[in-house]
Amino acid sequence: MSLSKLARELYLEGYNCTEAILHAMKQTGHSFSDEVLISATGFRAGIGGSGCICGAISGATIAIGLYYGRLDKNEDSKKANDLCKHIYDKFKENYDVPCCNLLTADYKFDSPERKTFCSNIVSYVAEELERILPNS
Repeated sequence: MSLSKLARELYLEGYNCTEAILHAMKQTGHSFSDEVLISATGFRAGIGGSGCICGAISGATIAIGLYYGRLDKNEDSKKANDLCKHIYDKFKENYDVPCCNLLTADYKFDSPERKTFCSNIVSYVAEELERILPNS
C-alpha cells in the first residue's frame, strides 16, 4: 500500500495528522525508533489543539529530518531546510494557508466532513513525501 493511502487510513482510524504520516512511514519500511512515533502525539489539531501549523506539515518536517537532519551544529542543514520549504510551499500552493484552525474553519471539529477534509490533506502531504524521500 502506498504511503499516502496508508496515512489516510491511519488518520481515519484515529491517529492525528502527524502520527498518521509517521506511522505510515514506519509501516511501509522506513526505519526509526518508536520514540519518534511517541513524540508526534502532541501535534494534534495544530500543536496541542492550538490550531497552529497543520499536523501533516509537522509530520513531513519530522520525516524529512529523520533522513536529512543533523546531530551536530557544524553539519549542513541545507537539504533538510530546502525539502521542508518545498513541502510547505506545495502545501500553501494547494491549500492557501498552513494553519489548522484556518484550514478547518468551515467544519465542526468532530464532524465527518472535517475528518474527510483532513484525511485528504494527510494523503496529499504523504504523497509529496513519497516523491522526495528515499525508499518511498
